[in-house]
Amino acid sequence: MVLSAPTLRNLEILTNQTDGGTKGSLLWVLDHTHTLFGRRLMRKWVSQPLKDAQSICERQGAVCEILESDSVTLPSVRALLFRLPDLERGVCSIYHKKCSTQEFYLISSSLSRLGVELQALLPSIQSQLSSSLLRGLLLDTPELLAPAHNFLKVLNEKAAKSGDKRELFCDLSGFPVLQERRVEIQSVLTEIQDHRTEVRYTLRTPTLDYVRVSGQEFLIEVKNSMVSVVPSDWVKISSTKAVSRYQSPYLIGRCRSLSQLREQLLIDSQKEWTNFLHQFGEYYHTMKKAVGNLATVDCLFSLAEVAKQRNYCRPVLCEGDRQIVIRDGRHPVIDLLMGEHTQYVPNNTELQGDGRRTLIITGPNMGGKSSYIRQVALVSIMAQVGSYVPATEARLGILDGIYTRMGASDSIYKGRSTFMEELTEASEIITRATERSLVILDELGRGTSTHDGIAIAYATLEYFIRDVKSLTLFVTHYPPLCELEKVYPLHVGNFHMAFLLNEPDIATDDVEVQPEFITFLYQLTEGAAGQSYGLNVARLAEIPEAVLHIAARKAQELKNIVDARRYTYKDTHCPKQWDTLSHCIWDKSFTVPLTSTKSCNK
Repeated sequence: MVLSAPTLRNLEILTNQTDGGTKGSLLWVLDHTHTLFGRRLMRKWVSQPLKDAQSICERQGAVCEILESDSVTLPSVRALLFRLPDLERGVCSIYHKKCSTQEFYLISSSLSRLGVELQALLPSIQSQLSSSLLRGLLLDTPELLAPAHNFLKVLNEKAAKSGDKRELFCDLSGFPVLQERRVEIQSVLTEIQDHRTEVRYTLRTPTLDYVRVSGQEFLIEVKNSMVSVVPSDWVKISSTKAVSRYQSPYLIGRCRSLSQLREQLLIDSQKEWTNFLHQFGEYYHTMKKAVGNLATVDCLFSLAEVAKQRNYCRPVLCEGDRQIVIRDGRHPVIDLLMGEHTQYVPNNTELQGDGRRTLIITGPNMGGKSSYIRQVALVSIMAQVGSYVPATEARLGILDGIYTRMGASDSIYKGRSTFMEELTEASEIITRATERSLVILDELGRGTSTHDGIAIAYATLEYFIRDVKSLTLFVTHYPPLCELEKVYPLHVGNFHMAFLLNEPDIATDDVEVQPEFITFLYQLTEGAAGQSYGLNVARLAEIPEAVLHIAARKAQELKNIVDARRYTYKDTHCPKQWDTLSHCIWDKSFTVPLTSTKSCNK
């Protein structure tokens, strides 16, 4: 499914719009994975929902089995995913020869352990699991992980954990260069040890042995009282008040040879280590597939946990139909944020490609319109991810994309005003949307004058109804747009978010006008709302009472002017001139088409 950047942002798919964090996003709701590679895959699933019905149903079937199965195999499999390192990045690091010996040992030992433990579970997996997706993932993985064990068994665990590449390989049968270098080093060490006999004879000390001081090996330590017996050609290395330390010319030569051989061994070990990583890299795609299988299993367990915790339902996919039918749908993020103690108000949705495919939603500000349209989009995305959805029943067709135009912001960097940004996004939606798309437009046209805004919103919405024929949710505060229900009665429905209104007192000469007070019900109800009740939101925003009273009085004055013009039209039945679109007031008993902006002579 196509989810454009504005859609990902407006629907808060990956991050919230408040602080850019994950909490409050759809990903936050669905991500209960236990591995880093599973988390990355879940992010991909959420941002790229499937369009293939069979693949979606396979995921749903796997989630269903995890939820309903009594088998002990599945808990055992999930337990294997706890406290795993980032295998995906580790395998990639090995492939590019960028990993350390410590990282290689951690990754290879984890892969080997997983392979062995999954191999032990194969009989129960074959006999107890019915999901084709789960069986395929779990049965294939042990064989894919088998090469990791062969690489692990040639490593010296202690040397690998300490990073000592010279002692890294415990079995040198596959490393002839290292084997030869080790023989040469051992030969020099033997010669140095044999030289002790000559040193003991020279110093007349039968038990003398070499000492090691500050990393310097093979030092001959002599008490200062006996330095007279030290040959003149010996080299003094260091001394204290009590002893002096020497090396004979022979030792100096042998130690130099030993140092060179050890340096060469380090170079050879580095080459063999690189070759070793290259050999492991030949199994990169095999290992990557195995890790991908584990990530998929992790994501399926995550979806099952979400469905169980929030009491979600399994949606029914109707591949050949264009429809979105949701009973008692809930916004997944708001539902989770509100918790168990506060009841979220569920809403129904019914969009049919061959029937009513467009909902025009009006109602007071803060009434829940934007939350509702986001809820419909998020439920559709969750269904095509393969997840259960927050509803009591859901039947959905396969969408090829979700396109949204919401919010208001300019782009200083691009030199675009708020209205320009709005129209640019609307233009992109017009170009890309199809009849199998879900289009969400929230208050299109509010960035300019009322006349132009109504005209653009009307024309755009009519284009989607008549030409694109997409499933459309259109939120507006422009009453004339509701007339499209009469123009296209089979495809358009007017709805509003229900509320209770405490009517304000009407102004007289002695009484001050009081702003209206609204109680929100958050219930989608058929029919259009006559007003937006913006002064109620002003009160909620704690605008000073003096300002509210002036605003209420001015609103009443404007309403009286408009009513007077409306009654004049009713009396004459022929207005001389409609100079502004603000004269086109929508009412159940009074309708003027948008084209009536010129003189009328009929």
